[in-house]
Amino acid sequence: MNPKLAPFIRVGGFIALAAMLLYLPTREFLKTTFMLGIPFIFILAFMRKQSRYSLPWIIAIILTAITVGGYIYMLTDLPERIATHQIVIDGTSLLTEGKYEDAAEKFSELEQYGDLNTMEKKLALVEKEKEASRLLEQAKVLIYAGEKDEALVLLKSISSGTRASNETARLIKTLKE
Repeated sequence: MNPKLAPFIRVGGFIALAAMLLYLPTREFLKTTFMLGIPFIFILAFMRKQSRYSLPWIIAIILTAITVGGYIYMLTDLPERIATHQIVIDGTSLLTEGKYEDAAEKFSELEQYGDLNTMEKKLALVEKEKEASRLLEQAKVLIYAGEKDEALVLLKSISSGTRASNETARLIKTLKE
């Protein structure tokens, strides 16, 4: 290899590695591999220090087989995990943008992967955000109409932890002044 090209190859390799880590399937594969690969390496290191066919060596062989079996099992459902993770990312992005109907539709796609628990939680979050946004808009209309007391009651009914709660706190502070 040409020594003058070595820095370019290293930088190119680093850029390729960084690009791969930005890709969701690669991250999920590496997460699974490291999660079960590290114990596998420790078990192999332990096994090498034991005398063959001793009890610790046999236990290490069994643990190695269990680790490899677990790894293969986890790789079988990797495509579903990637798909559900991508649906949650896309749905959360839509929710953040305030596209509640699109977010609910996206989260409903989790049903085809059997992740009903996550789907129900995310759909409940969409409804909570939608209701908070609706109450905030009603309160703004009341403030504009001069009905500050009714607006304050609506603003206080908006649950904390929603995107609208930040603006709600600011409006409550403004109304109390």
